[in-house]
Formats: sequence, structure tokens, C-alpha cells
Amino acid sequence: MSEPSPAIVTHIVQRWESRLTAIREREMRAAVLLEMLNEVSIEELVACLALVVERSRNGVGQSRELLQELALDPGVLQELTYDRQEAAYSHARELGQEDIARMFLSNKPLWQDPLTPDMPENQALDLPLGLRRAAARTTDRLVLDRLMHDKNPLVIGLLLDNPRVVERDVVRIAAMRPTTIEIVTLIASHRRWGSQYSVRKAIVCNPFAPTDLKVRLLPTLMRQDLRDALREGALEAEARDEAQRRLAAPDSKA
Repeated sequence: MSEPSPAIVTHIVQRWESRLTAIREREMRAAVLLEMLNEVSIEELVACLALVVERSRNGVGQSRELLQELALDPGVLQELTYDRQEAAYSHARELGQEDIARMFLSNKPLWQDPLTPDMPENQALDLPLGLRRAAARTTDRLVLDRLMHDKNPLVIGLLLDNPRVVERDVVRIAAMRPTTIEIVTLIASHRRWGSQYSVRKAIVCNPFAPTDLKVRLLPTLMRQDLRDALREGALEAEARDEAQRRLAAPDSKA
């Protein structure tokens, strides 16, 4: 199939953005987005993703929101069939669209769990797991503050759903060092907190967060925050190269 015309690509992207922004529930958003990605040809898919990235760099809010959805974990693009991912990756490489090709990579993070078997899962509240899970539903701020240090994803999952927990609390959990890959992934995929800008920034700047998740989140950050992440030394080689490449792009307004 020949390359789609710019008019067709623009029409598809605007339809994607319109449908996505009309949906507020994260699970439904991911399902609808996956359906839309499967409706187009490989050539249209690559061209549309390139336009979404370009529009996002140019400050188009709906494009930035769509790109953010693609970046959240678990990645919608990784839900495509292997053959479709491989075809899109190869086509993007043929066109010299390296940034689009990288969107179809699902690299395993070069990361090790920092916890040792004899270390308590919560040094700030050394109680059995069952009691900590029950405590995660409390309204007591002192207890909630201590539970933010927990390294068990079951406890953190309950904490994220606690109505007394606010955005600055989740930023604190996302920035916690050391942390575990399960907790970072849990925050990034959370229906309420995963889309918050400050939470995404905290994940990118956490040296214990997985590299592939950072690479997916980088396009959703503003230029100053990309510089902050580089300055803090929290980015591994692949994520650092991607951040530097985006900062070097003359048309980027991220």
C-alpha cells in the first residue's frame, strides 16, 4: 500500500483525539484506542503516530493527551499483535522515523529489586501484611504517611484508592527510593493517578523506575522537566539519549 495522504492522516488523528478525549475512564480509553490502532493500515499507523508526536510538540492539547495515553503502562502499542508491531517498527525504520520505531520496542529494564529477604517491607510501620493492608483504608494521616514507605504492591494499591490520599502523596510514593518495579508500574497504570503530570515526572526522575516506562513517558514531559531529569542523573543510557534527542529537536515545544 502507498503512503497515505496528509489529509487522510490528519483526519484519522483528529478522529482519534476526538473519541479519546470524550472518554474519561482509563480502562475504556485503552480499549477504544487499541481498537482504533487496529483499524488502520500499517502505513497509516506509522504516519498517524508521527503526526501525533508532531502535534504534541507543537502544543496541541488533544495530541499531548493521546500521546500520554500511549505512554502509560501497560502500553497500548504492546497490546497489538506481534506481527503488527514488527511491521510497524520495520516501516518506521524504513522511513527514518526512529522515534516512532522506538514506540514499538518493549525493552526489559536493567533493574534489580533493591530489597533483601531480611529487610522489612515497611521500615516506617513494621506490621504484618494483613494489618498494613487494613491500615491502608484508614483516614489517619500519620498512618497514611508511614504506609507510603511500603514496598508491597498490595498495600500501595489500596493506598492509591484511598480517598484521603492526594496528588502530592502519590508523587511522594512515585519518587520513593528505593522502590520496586511492581509499585512504579502500579502507579503508572492507575486509573486516577497515572495520567497526572507531576506523577509522571516523578516516575521519570526515579532511578529505580524501569527504563522502558521512562522512554514512553519522556514525550509527555515539558522541556524544562526533561532538563531536570538529565541534570538529576536519573536516566539510564537509553532514556538519557531519548531526552537529549528531544531537547535537540528545533521544533519541539514539549
